[in-house]
Amino acid sequence: MKIFKDSLKAVISFKIRTFFSILAISIGIASLSIIVASVEGAYGKAYEIVNKFGPDSMMIFGGSQEITSLRQRQKTITLEIYQDITQKFPEIKLSMPLIFIPNVKLSYQDKKHNTRLIGASEKFSEIWSWNIDEGRLFSKEEIDTKANVCIIGKTVKKELFSNEEAVGKYITLNNLVCKVIGVLSERGSTPTGEDLDDRVMMPYTTIMSKINHDNKYIDGIRLKLYKDVDVGDLTKKIEQYFKQKNIDVFILTPQEILNFLLQLTGSLVLFLGLSSTISLTIGGFVLANLFLLSVNERTHEIGIRRAVGATKRDILKHFIYEALIITFIASIIGFLIGFGGSKLLVKIIEFPVKFSWISFIFAVIVSLIVGIVAVLNPALKASRINPMEAIKS
Repeated sequence: MKIFKDSLKAVISFKIRTFFSILAISIGIASLSIIVASVEGAYGKAYEIVNKFGPDSMMIFGGSQEITSLRQRQKTITLEIYQDITQKFPEIKLSMPLIFIPNVKLSYQDKKHNTRLIGASEKFSEIWSWNIDEGRLFSKEEIDTKANVCIIGKTVKKELFSNEEAVGKYITLNNLVCKVIGVLSERGSTPTGEDLDDRVMMPYTTIMSKINHDNKYIDGIRLKLYKDVDVGDLTKKIEQYFKQKNIDVFILTPQEILNFLLQLTGSLVLFLGLSSTISLTIGGFVLANLFLLSVNERTHEIGIRRAVGATKRDILKHFIYEALIITFIASIIGFLIGFGGSKLLVKIIEFPVKFSWISFIFAVIVSLIVGIVAVLNPALKASRINPMEAIKS
């Protein structure tokens, strides 16, 4: 305990050395803290998105993956194929045709707004696990009769109606007048910043007949599977089905979403990991040199301590304790800097960051290891000083 108190006094006494040592280590710890928090946040966000998408769901888009990734649509899936798939694969519990129109003009009185239009069926709430906050869902009759009805997202309601009641009002969608029968519950945004609440849902039959003027092709299919179904195995079967028909499709599954998000996380982690490694290496180098300088300056003090009974082990422990105190303080400061830096990261690129005790404990452990490794050589040098020669010097 006495050695620890002496080490603490030395840390306080050598203020400049302590300041630069803490500064060097804390920068590396800040980067490291952000890495751990980013990984935790990314994994949490990935599984949250998968749960929203549906772990027992998949989507089939017309065209290749390259075309889909460029946000372009190829009309390769017909209603006839959709009906055939739902009958051919018993693993499918629910299914729904999908139609996407990325840019439609909405207007209500003097207010205007551009949004995306999505065609759906009466099953979309159950298939998407997406509830209605106000109003009601489409009815089977409205799908069959191609009714001019729609359900809007929260963002659309805010833009067109502000605080007014939306249900029961009529809006103009391009040149089509339709009645608002419901408002979707809030969903938030995707990792790429796309507002999921900025949309209008309409019966797919209405869109095909009155907007697209095409009663044959759809953009995609949404499937909900029975819980015991192997999604990977079914994906292969469906891919084989389309391959036999010589039709290009891209199938999106929960695993595809996870892979994309983890690749995105990996790029950031690689960058921050390199930064923190360089910072911690420089920090350790600075710490080692400052302690080496300190040993040379304190040779006389070390000689006196040895002369009055301090052992080599005591001197070694004294310098290691000093390093541990400094690096522990640096880990706390670095963690706080990392916490503040992560807030900036979230604002700039909207990347999910989650700080926890794991992040803090990891930062402390790494900083202590760096401290021990950096100071070990100077501490050994100090412990080997000849007391008589040190006093004479």
